Amino acid sequence: MWPLLAAVVLAALVAGLGPSLQRASGDPGAPGASALRARSASLAQRENGALLELYAAESSLARAQANAASVRARRAAVAAQRRSVAERVTIVRESVSVAQQQLGGVLRSLYLHGQPDPIAIILGAASLDEAVNELDAFSRSARLNRHLIVQLRGTEGSLRTVEAQLAQSDRALAAAEAAADATAAGLAEAVRGKALLVSSLRSERDITRARLARLEQAALAAQQRSAKLAAQATAAEPAAPAVAKAPTAPTSAPAAPDAPAPTSGTHTLVVDAVAYHLPGRTASGLPVGVGVVAVDPTVIPLGTRMFVPGYGPAVAADVGTAVKGDIIDLWMPTTAQAIAWGRRTVTITIYG
Repeated sequence: MWPLLAAVVLAALVAGLGPSLQRASGDPGAPGASALRARSASLAQRENGALLELYAAESSLARAQANAASVRARRAAVAAQRRSVAERVTIVRESVSVAQQQLGGVLRSLYLHGQPDPIAIILGAASLDEAVNELDAFSRSARLNRHLIVQLRGTEGSLRTVEAQLAQSDRALAAAEAAADATAAGLAEAVRGKALLVSSLRSERDITRARLARLEQAALAAQQRSAKLAAQATAAEPAAPAVAKAPTAPTSAPAAPDAPAPTSGTHTLVVDAVAYHLPGRTASGLPVGVGVVAVDPTVIPLGTRMFVPGYGPAVAADVGTAVKGDIIDLWMPTTAQAIAWGRRTVTITIYG
């Protein structure tokens, strides 16, 4: 009777262990361990893709902010030039006014005293040189003032032309500055959105891992209770069969993120693509993973999104001493995949 009862109890425990591995903490609707593992892997893959997108957006934002700062600096230089030209115009106009006053003084003297009589000047002069000098003084003074006025008006006209050109440049730079600021603002908003997505995926992945850990602890406790009762049941009849634990399906390597949508700045580039598999972090601070590509920043700027045939969407997020010119390094999940890829010449698509 006892061996039969022990066998029935053991069978009931084994039959109840399977469903317990598929439910979390007594919740019949909760996903099982295999579903939670798959969900955790999917969230990790999405988080890695979101991190790469965030890095690319931050790089684009940095370039846009640098461009906006450059435009502002150029506009400030134009403003300084306009102030300098305006000051020179003021000085020239004041000089014209002085020259006009001097010419007016000469003309008024001629009007009040009449045309100078050469005979009177000669008879009243102490010497011949004095007489000649007095005869020439009126005409020379008038000629000099007229010539000065003509020169000053020509200079003023040239400065006015420069002033108009600088005003036109300032308007163009103002429009460029507004466009650059708008682009930077849009990219900043995109960066905030991608950062929130990364934070949300990370939180969701942490919650999924915690649920999986609790489920595995509950399953382990159930296995231990089953083993203890099975040992007690087989104490009277030593031939009880052992129950084998079902193997866990291996987790597949994460796939590459979806390819980004093409933009107006999309172009292609022929490169040599070399595969590698190493742990650690990239030069940009991001962890290595699928979609991380090492580049020569003088050829492909860091943060650039691209599509590599046979590999998938990727982001330039790393550099290397051997990566010079038209060469890129592709991170692979395993050494075997890196060896299988080797070195290939491919035409990549770069998204502007």
